[in-house]
Amino acid sequence: MNHDQRLNELLEQAERAGMCLRARNADGRRVLRYRAERRQLIAVRPDLFARPAYWSALPYAERILHILRTVAAAHPDRVLAQVSAAAVWGLSETYRLHDRVHFATDLRSHSRDHGYFTFHHVPGLTVAVRDGLRITTLVQTVFDCARMMSFPQALAIGDAAMRLHRLTDDEFGSFLDDHRGFKGITNARKVARYMDARSDNGGESIVRALLIEWGYAVPLLQQWITDPVRGRRYRVDFLWILPNGDMIVLELDGREKYANPVMLGDGDGVDALLAEKEREDNIRLHDGIRFVRTTFLECEREPATVRFKLDRAGVPRIR
Repeated sequence: MNHDQRLNELLEQAERAGMCLRARNADGRRVLRYRAERRQLIAVRPDLFARPAYWSALPYAERILHILRTVAAAHPDRVLAQVSAAAVWGLSETYRLHDRVHFATDLRSHSRDHGYFTFHHVPGLTVAVRDGLRITTLVQTVFDCARMMSFPQALAIGDAAMRLHRLTDDEFGSFLDDHRGFKGITNARKVARYMDARSDNGGESIVRALLIEWGYAVPLLQQWITDPVRGRRYRVDFLWILPNGDMIVLELDGREKYANPVMLGDGDGVDALLAEKEREDNIRLHDGIRFVRTTFLECEREPATVRFKLDRAGVPRIR
């Protein structure tokens, strides 16, 4: 078996295991980097490699898990923590949040970051196992993310924990009370105050967090409105009901609505767009209802534009 055949065999083994190919020493890293420089491989981390076509076909969530599985196999005694544990729990699939792998340790002397590894001191560490990976418990994971990460990203993880794993307000609140002296507890309590299982996805959670940070009243989530023309009931992303009974709807648009085959059913993107327009036009026939549309990218990149639209529509502010 020549070198190319051996390398292909190792890559196939890694792919079957849902992992990257890891360079075990300096010589191996040099060989794999040589291949990466010639675009035969892609270096997803300094010591982790994959075939470009294979890697590009993976969803972001699975790319994250490939990295975590590979690192965990190399360090089987370590415990994944913070956003790394959140990915294993299915709470985070935002790839840019995973440039580092996070571990928990209850020994301060071992809490030294190196390479792309970050260590967090977690006294009284309790270990959970999910899909063969050692991770912090669900409530510990949400707590660590809530106190260490930005409010929008932490709220998305908290919402997902409630939606996917039925983490309750009481359970999380009790955990916060038991850890009241921890750094970042104020941030964690803010996340706890706004966590909501009704948020459909991470994008909606992040936009809701931005609305809160911008000073708007917290919207109602996933409310039903009846189309007065066809009598159908439609669910809207965000809704504010004003004191006079008027309503303001904020809809978060995304490619999923017009590109995901599961969401399109028997139609295509044009059909979905036309149906969405008809739905909105019909709902607008209600007296006293206003629509605002935005996208996740607009909220991130053009917040002033989004705030202008919300203010023009009359979305109430609390500060």
